Amino acid sequence: MRNTLIFVFATALLASSCSSDDEIISSVGPVTGSDAEYTIEVDGNDILLSSSLSGFETCDELLDHLHTTGQAWVNAYGLSPNGFDLARSPVAMAAEGGFADDAMDGAATTGDVAESSYSETNTQEVNVDEADAIKTDGDRIYLVAAGQLNVIDTASRTVLGQIDIPTAWQSELFVQDDHVLLISSAWQESAVDDGEIGIAEDAIYEYGYGSDTVQISRYDIATDGSPTLIDSMTVQGQYLSSRSVDGVARVMVRSDPQNRISFLYPANEGSEDAALKANQEAIAESTLDQWLPSYVYTDANGTETKQALADCQTVQAPSQFAGFGVISLLNIALDGEVAAAKATEVLAAGSLVYGSTDSIYVATTNWFDPITFASDATFETIWNARRTSIHRFALSGDDAAYRASGSVPGDIRDQFSLSEYDNHLRVVTTSRDDDGTESFVRVLAETDGQLEEVGTIGNIGNGEEVQSVRMVGDVGYVVTFRQIDPFYTLDLSDPTNPQVVGELKIPGFSSYLHPIGNGKVMGVGSAADDSGRVTGAKVSLFDISDPANPQEVAVWDDPNGSTEVGWEHRSFLWWEAEQLAVVPVANYETAWAGAVVLKVNGAELVEVGRVDHIDADQPRGVTDCEVLTKEDLSADGLERFESEFQYLIDDELSVMLRCGPGDEPAITGYACNEDTWIQQEAARLGVVFDNGDYLVNCWDDSYNLTQISRSLVTGGDELWTVSFPWGYLDPSESARLQVNDLGTLERLAVVNVNTPR
Repeated sequence: MRNTLIFVFATALLASSCSSDDEIISSVGPVTGSDAEYTIEVDGNDILLSSSLSGFETCDELLDHLHTTGQAWVNAYGLSPNGFDLARSPVAMAAEGGFADDAMDGAATTGDVAESSYSETNTQEVNVDEADAIKTDGDRIYLVAAGQLNVIDTASRTVLGQIDIPTAWQSELFVQDDHVLLISSAWQESAVDDGEIGIAEDAIYEYGYGSDTVQISRYDIATDGSPTLIDSMTVQGQYLSSRSVDGVARVMVRSDPQNRISFLYPANEGSEDAALKANQEAIAESTLDQWLPSYVYTDANGTETKQALADCQTVQAPSQFAGFGVISLLNIALDGEVAAAKATEVLAAGSLVYGSTDSIYVATTNWFDPITFASDATFETIWNARRTSIHRFALSGDDAAYRASGSVPGDIRDQFSLSEYDNHLRVVTTSRDDDGTESFVRVLAETDGQLEEVGTIGNIGNGEEVQSVRMVGDVGYVVTFRQIDPFYTLDLSDPTNPQVVGELKIPGFSSYLHPIGNGKVMGVGSAADDSGRVTGAKVSLFDISDPANPQEVAVWDDPNGSTEVGWEHRSFLWWEAEQLAVVPVANYETAWAGAVVLKVNGAELVEVGRVDHIDADQPRGVTDCEVLTKEDLSADGLERFESEFQYLIDDELSVMLRCGPGDEPAITGYACNEDTWIQQEAARLGVVFDNGDYLVNCWDDSYNLTQISRSLVTGGDELWTVSFPWGYLDPSESARLQVNDLGTLERLAVVNVNTPR
């Protein structure tokens, strides 16, 4: 049945982008070359389901293309149809399991850590690093927390150096030798200047509230551990993900021209025509710097330089419209100036990126003219025939060049569903129609600028959803789920003839698969009953020594528990040397959260212990600070509940702390936060703040489990774990690092990283 969102989307866009006397401008040009193979005719319209990429010889040619495409899609709400997201196509938005903003999150394959004394970030491909909020080189731990880049010495278990970092809601880093590359996502407020529009002021109002920015900063780490900012660049756009190969970071940023062009928004239905006319004029007068992202480079002296991120000749456009957005692939040497970054851009709004040692692949979904959704029949035709386009960029030194495009039917779940091996790209896809779902393994090879399908196998998980995929070398594994967990083993040795060689049906499902060698695969996910109802966290040990007869030989489960590994592979740790897996688990029924340490002993999976960040031996209410009471409110004549500060203290809804320099702004058993407005209210009510005193608001934390977000090993025998308030790696929040003996799991030390004053 047609999705209601699509109907609203199509109706709104049609109403605002064309009159009854005009046909909507088609975004489908002449169909030529290999794309013609994937063209269908719907109600007399040629609908192109696949896209290749092509470049532009001049900037004028590029701008003409943007003007033409913009005029075809602009409406009374700019390039955003009445509030709906133009970053994804209508078909992709309706597709269950289609692209999502977090589609970069997936499963991973670790490198060979058996010969190392420290662990590395759990990544998808060997020799392809992924940025994370915490890294180690064995001697030091680099952590983004408390608004700082923190350098911790693993031997003394002390913070060696700190430096303030840009305010951001997400920060990740790469480390190479004494260099740190920090990638931060933030929101920048902005105002839109409507210019001379020549229509009544009360007919429209300005559109635009701000935009996403990505700041990429390079730091050098001195011998004593102190970091120094060398240079940085602030890029317009949203951070997607990044990889690092041979000392070069490949950073993917997606930007949206909606907030850079002076569009206007209708105040009511009667002003839509006026807003549309103004927005059409804005498109016609738009310049390249409004369509393409730019960046501001700041050198070591603080001097700023603004320029375009990429040259016109490095911009690639899909042959079929794929959404308003620009995907920028930046190549930055970890030991070089960020200003030397080379960029390639794709005029599309995709968010799925996969990286190998040789390539970066970007997947996009075609858009279709809204007129093609005029009836359920035409929608269903396109829906059942939809394809996902895949574009390959070859990595070479500090650059990446566009090489080829291809397409696959249906949807791709996440980065995990792609794997490049021996000059072939293996892709797990899911197609949907009125009869249900069917998944496939498709193998693509590059020929004369095209990614052409050379082999396929289907009939996988009919009627079920793909939960996880793992492809390593000549083998692969797929898990699907509806009521039971079919675990499929794949033979990928012949790219022209991939085969499903084994199948195992068990309750529950694995949302992350991790090959551990010796004919074994570990699956982390959820337990479920016979009806498919999830009942808790589950870890399975599969024996795949006989691929035709895979077996689940051991199970660990935690009733009512859950784990984030399925959507955050970097939270999983496999320590090859001791055959140990560290799995974060939270259980609100038993009020416990931490990390479970499991040991693989042949065909056994044994829980050897647990690590948590709970200070059970410390009573509630212990603090360095002074606890405020109603008696501290000295203002006279104030009515009760005049301020929220009074209300919180009078009704004992929270604990107010007056802390001084050197005090740890915390009280055991409570979560605390500094709020400027509360301190201002407190001062107005007579609370005295002398000598750098400040106010901290704390509330009962008994329901908030302290969840471990990451685990790593140093020295071969120490297990480090990190937790943040609420379990989210917030770069602005304080963090707790804890080190336990890897053998006994005895707690050895705690390092608190607090927000500086």
